[in-house]
Amino acid sequence: MGEQPFLSSPWNGTREPDSARWLAPAEILRRWVVAGRVGHAYLFLGPAGMGKREAARQLARLLSCDRLRAGEPCGQCSACLRITRDTHPEVRVVVPNGATLKIDQVREAHQWLLLKPAGGSCRVCIFEQADRLTMEAGNALLAVLEDPPAHAILVLLAENGQAVLPTIRSRCHVLDFRPWPEGVLAARLEQEASTVPPRLAAALAQGNPGLALRLMKGEDLLAGRVRVEQFLEQTLNGEPANLYGIASELETYTRDRRGTLNFLDVLQLCLRDLLVWRITADRLLLVNRDRVDWIAAMASRQQPVWLLQASMAVAHVREAVRQNVARRLCLDLLVLRMIEGA
Repeated sequence: MGEQPFLSSPWNGTREPDSARWLAPAEILRRWVVAGRVGHAYLFLGPAGMGKREAARQLARLLSCDRLRAGEPCGQCSACLRITRDTHPEVRVVVPNGATLKIDQVREAHQWLLLKPAGGSCRVCIFEQADRLTMEAGNALLAVLEDPPAHAILVLLAENGQAVLPTIRSRCHVLDFRPWPEGVLAARLEQEASTVPPRLAAALAQGNPGLALRLMKGEDLLAGRVRVEQFLEQTLNGEPANLYGIASELETYTRDRRGTLNFLDVLQLCLRDLLVWRITADRLLLVNRDRVDWIAAMASRQQPVWLLQASMAVAHVREAVRQNVARRLCLDLLVLRMIEGA
């Protein structure tokens, strides 16, 4: 059996997930197909990076694979490979033309769906960013959903469920792509060849597998952690007179709002580890387990109450940055809070 895509399912169909209340949408789809409960329309909802696009293609593979075994597509047959490459004649992907999905695109897709499949039992049409349908396009799509061809399967992908017409939602099987449990995501990331600790990537990604994969593939995360450690050492050893220099260096390093938010996220995790170690001295509870020696040394220098206050200060500054308060002002406040607390 061929290798399954990372986002398709975080465990084998026979193994239970770490969280009994959490089931990957791709696994739900697999079970529906195996049970013969395939519907005409699906709506996949969730943030970017949650695997909606890959799950739609996995559904197409489930319905088209030439060598389906135990409810799993092989990933290697002609049908599976063509779906992966977006060249399968019975699978079409519709993306926004400019900022929106337009009525002409829906009408063209409908005409294509009306044609009987040449080599299979169904035709699958995937509408990406269905929350960007114009009103006219939405009404045209609703007409298709009300009377779909017998062989047609429509899959709508959307980040903003509120922007999808309620009448469209009511005619679809809705699957919510929620954040993966951190333990499940970290365990799956163990399969990736990377110098980035899986627990660190999983924690920063907040359950988003697409973001976690990007973090695992880049060296920026480790470099950012080194800079956070330097910052903590600077502020713990610093004097108020050094505030301007430290904040200035940090402003240059983080470059922009996104970079500042990323820095603060890593800083928050490091402070979390320092507090956890100060209270428990349990390596298994750390996100940055590979930095346990540094964490132990730094944690011994501060009381838990300061670490908790520092973490709260970072959260406050992060929210200010997110609200577009001037970056330099936010960084000045961060450094001042850290130095005063130390």
